[in-house]
Amino acid sequence: EFDVNPMDIRTLAERSSSNDALACPAGICAVPADFDSPAFAVPVEQLLTIAESVIGAEPRTKIVAKDMDMPQIVFVQRSRILQFPDTVWVQGVKSGTGSSVIIFSRSNYGDLDLGVNRRRVRDWLGKLTQRIETAGPGN
Repeated sequence: EFDVNPMDIRTLAERSSSNDALACPAGICAVPADFDSPAFAVPVEQLLTIAESVIGAEPRTKIVAKDMDMPQIVFVQRSRILQFPDTVWVQGVKSGTGSSVIIFSRSNYGDLDLGVNRRRVRDWLGKLTQRIETAGPGN
C-alpha cells in the first residue's frame, strides 16, 4: 500500500521531479518548488476549509487523512481510466497576516507521470486562488 500519512512538507528532503509536483511559498520548503504559492488574506483554518471544499469536489478525489495540528489534509485522486492513485498533501502555513498553501502531489506507481501532477497542482492552486479571491476575506 502507498503512503497517505500527513507529513510536514516544509521539511521534505528530496523529491523526484519525474512523478511529483510541488507548490510552495518562496523560502518555506527545503526542496525547490515547481510553483510559488501566493499569500491569501484569510487565516490558515479558513484556507484549509476552502481547500477541503474546492479539492474535495474534484473528480475521483477523496480525503484520506487530516491533521489539523500541522494543519494538513491528504487527498487521493485516481486516474480516470486505470484508476491509479496519486496522493496529494495540502498544508496551510502562516504568511504575514494571512496564509498560504503548500501542495505536494505524487504518483504512487510508476516513474513517469507525463505531467499529470504538475497540471493538477497548477490547476488546484488556481481554483483555490479563484475561490478565495471571489469570496474575499471573512467569507
